[in-house]
Amino acid sequence: MNPKKFLFISLIFALITLIVFLYLLFNSNSPLIYKSILLGDSLALLNFLVGILFIYIGKGKPDKIFLQSVFAGVLLRLGLLLVLVILTLKFLEINDISYIFSLLFFYFFYVIIEVIYLILRKR
Repeated sequence: MNPKKFLFISLIFALITLIVFLYLLFNSNSPLIYKSILLGDSLALLNFLVGILFIYIGKGKPDKIFLQSVFAGVLLRLGLLLVLVILTLKFLEINDISYIFSLLFFYFFYVIIEVIYLILRKR
């Protein structure tokens, strides 16, 4: 499969999940859980998009520069994610358990997509 096509399909899937949770958020009797899941998905998606940006920055460069770009991106992403998670838990009224579990689920999901994208891009 073409790496660009795979990335496009992954982004379409991410947008569909966001739309579904937005729909559930506005049409539910208990929107707190859906709000928490939507925030977790949004943060994981932001993390994924920043990771793809750093991959594109290192694309076509020597291996050493590419790895520096990817590792700098990982450091920046984890720091940003830590700050945003702490701020979200501190200041927003959400269901903490739903938020953390959805963030972990979508984080691992998007990391798997990133790894598959890198494998496809390398071929």
